[in-house]
Amino acid sequence: MKAMLLEQYHRDLKWTDVPDPEPGPQEVLIRVRANGVCATDLKMMDGMVPTVTLPHILGHEVAGEIEQVGSDVPGLERGDHVTVYPTLGCGYCDACRHGIENLCLAAPRTGFEANGGFAQFMVTRGTNAVKVSRDMPFDEAAILPDAVAAVYYALTQRAKVGVGETVLIVGVGGLGIHALQVARIAGARVIAADVVPEKLQAAKDLGAHAVVNSSEGDLREQVMDLTDGLGADIVAEVVGGSRVTEILKQSLSCIRIGGRLLVLGYTYGEMLTVDTADLVYGQWSMLGTRASRLQDVVEVARLAESGQLKPVVSGRYPLEQANQALAALRETSPLGRLVLTS
Repeated sequence: MKAMLLEQYHRDLKWTDVPDPEPGPQEVLIRVRANGVCATDLKMMDGMVPTVTLPHILGHEVAGEIEQVGSDVPGLERGDHVTVYPTLGCGYCDACRHGIENLCLAAPRTGFEANGGFAQFMVTRGTNAVKVSRDMPFDEAAILPDAVAAVYYALTQRAKVGVGETVLIVGVGGLGIHALQVARIAGARVIAADVVPEKLQAAKDLGAHAVVNSSEGDLREQVMDLTDGLGADIVAEVVGGSRVTEILKQSLSCIRIGGRLLVLGYTYGEMLTVDTADLVYGQWSMLGTRASRLQDVVEVARLAESGQLKPVVSGRYPLEQANQALAALRETSPLGRLVLTS
C-alpha cells in the first residue's frame, strides 16, 4: 500500500510503498478515508515527541471503512463506517480499570507510538473502532477522537462545567470551535476570544453568547465587562504555540474567585508562571488535560449524529498532498480542522 511516511525529522513526508498491515484476531483492517491534521503532527515531524520512532506513519484522527474483521472481534462487520480512538490502553493498570485509558502509561497510540492513518489502510484493535452513521461524512468523523472528544473530556470530566457557568474559550481554532459547542451543550454561557474576525463570526454562528477580539483591547478588561467584574468560572486556553506563556498569563487574569484554568494548548519548554498569592486568595484550580477516553469518542459521535454538535472542517487535501496541508497548518491555525481525504 501507499503511505505518507516520516523518514527524517524536519523533512517532508514521503509518498511511498510500505508493507500492507495484517490484522490479528482482535483487530480490524480499515480502509482509510479521512485524517484530521493536528498541530501535534508538526511536533512529531520536528522530533519533539520522544516516543515517536522512525520510520513512522502519522495520523491519529482517522475515519474509514472496515475492510477485514479479526476472528475475535464481535459487533463489527466489513463495510462498517468507523472513527478510531487512538489510545491502545493496556486494560490492567489503575487508569484503565478506572476508565481513563488516556492516562495509561503503557499505552501506545495510533499515529504516535504505533503507525497511524496517513496511509491507504491501517490496523487497530476492534475495541478502538467506534462505529458511526453512514450519513456522517468521513472528514467529520475523522476529527471526532481528538479535536472534538479532547475538549469534551476536558470540559465535562476535568473542569466539570456546570449549567449557568461562564466559560471563556481563548482561541477559536481546531479545538476552540468545538469547545464552545461542548460548553453550550452543557448549559454554560460562552465567551469566545480570538484575534481573527472571521473566527469570531463563526463562534457567534455556532452559539457563543459573546465574542472578544483581544487585538482590539485588553482581554481581561473586556471579559470583566461581560461578567459584571467577576471573571469567568472556567477559562479554557486552546492556543498553544510559541506565545502560550503570554496567553496563559492573560487567561489567568480572567478567572473569577474559585474558578478553573483549563490548559489544552501547549508547547514543549514553555513555562506557566503564577503569583502564589493570586492562586491561594483566588482559590483557583489549574487543570491540565490529556486527550480523551474511549467513552468520550462514543458520546461525541452520538452528539454529532443527532445534530447537536457540528465537527468543523475548514479545508480538504488529498492524502498524497499531506505536506501541503501540514505547511498550511504551520503557517496559521485554521478554523476547525484541515483534513486529508483518500
